[in-house]
Amino acid sequence: MRRVAAIAVLSGVAMTASAMTASAQPSLLARGEPFADESGTVGVMTDVGVPDGATASLVVRPTRALRLEAGLAHNYISPGYRASVTYIPFASWATPILSVGYGRFFERDANSAAKQIDPTFTSPALEKVGYDFANARVGLELGKKYFTFFIHAGVSRVTGTVHNLDQVVAAQTASDSMITVTSTDPKVTLWGVSANLGFIFYVH
Repeated sequence: MRRVAAIAVLSGVAMTASAMTASAQPSLLARGEPFADESGTVGVMTDVGVPDGATASLVVRPTRALRLEAGLAHNYISPGYRASVTYIPFASWATPILSVGYGRFFERDANSAAKQIDPTFTSPALEKVGYDFANARVGLELGKKYFTFFIHAGVSRVTGTVHNLDQVVAAQTASDSMITVTSTDPKVTLWGVSANLGFIFYVH
């Protein structure tokens, strides 16, 4: 009888432990714990930065360590787009990242933006302003599966074409009738510091 009672007690303990383990797993998910495999996650991202302007993007994580981003942007002068790839080396709540991206802002008249500073200013060189940019950044991201805040900084290469430069020079030398100005639109390349910060909301 003692042996039977001991077996019954051990069986009861094992069943209780199994029930406690099963009930604990849903509670972990309820607290927002990340899944082991984050591949296939999709979401939306919004950020502001230089030279990116303000951007709203769709994000996809084909693997846990890789995030693909593509969206529409605006820099107060013209609309554009940006696509980027981000490498996330660690699955921790706080992780460094490496990101590269490319974008373009279409040519638009920037005189209206310049008049916000000086209402009397206008220039033929601002009638068509647009540029391409390429970013390489490192940064810090905070968050896990459902929400991420990030701040990135690095370097950008910006390329564009300066239009109507001959008209600008001609206006400045209008008092000298002996000067004749002819010019093609030059292409300009600039390197500079770039940065952005924003949020990601994962929906799946």
